[in-house]
Amino acid sequence: MAEHLSPISLARGLRQRDLFYFTPSLLMDLFGLKRRQAYRLIARLKAEDLVAEVEKGKYLLLGLEPERVLSNPLFIASHLVTPAYVSFWSALHFYGFIEQVPLTTFVATTKKKRPVAFRDLRFRFVTLKPHKFFGYRREIIDGLPVLIADEAKAIVDSLHQPRYAGGVAEVAKALRAALEEVDESTLVEYANRMGDKSLGSRLGYLLESLDRPVEGLIRSAGPVKLDPGRPRAGPYDGRWKVVVNVPVTELWPAGVG
Repeated sequence: MAEHLSPISLARGLRQRDLFYFTPSLLMDLFGLKRRQAYRLIARLKAEDLVAEVEKGKYLLLGLEPERVLSNPLFIASHLVTPAYVSFWSALHFYGFIEQVPLTTFVATTKKKRPVAFRDLRFRFVTLKPHKFFGYRREIIDGLPVLIADEAKAIVDSLHQPRYAGGVAEVAKALRAALEEVDESTLVEYANRMGDKSLGSRLGYLLESLDRPVEGLIRSAGPVKLDPGRPRAGPYDGRWKVVVNVPVTELWPAGVG
């Protein structure tokens, strides 16, 4: 089989297996190639613009329509590490909850991985504990498969670590927009499942600010900064144990009525 492999047939074989990100050793195992054969085929794949080297020794399958792949950072992001799904600021923007386009694509994973810079694209990987790795689905975006947080998990992930979503003020705007299609009960369920009481306090405070009923949400027993990235200064909400260190006019520019 190895003797008859062409770059096109190899690319098709990878595509059929949904293997968009691979290493030489993976090719060797899948197609019964010797090391020299694998590297020779990769060189031919690169010469024909069927693959691109994203990291040293790690290749992205571009296929017969490289421009479609290279213009889809969400697709690339969800294949740079396994397991992984697109979340935080990137998912909030994908769903139209926020307008500002992130310059970096944010990816949730259970692995530790350094940021990746590829051409003019930037990818940031946020490590989650295994029990927090849930609430995502497979979407087809511009004809390519992407694993991405569902609407509720995009909000909950972003409140869990707001620095990867532009800060709490941006997440508050996203939450307000998301409530048109996301049930409060799902947000509460996801927040409780994360097991982060600070997250619960932030979510509870924001939901009640929007006059949304909150029941069964686990909250912190001690003071929590609404935005972890800002100084601990501002009014204190005793019910949710939240130091409101973001001006209300910044959280809700259009008011809450």
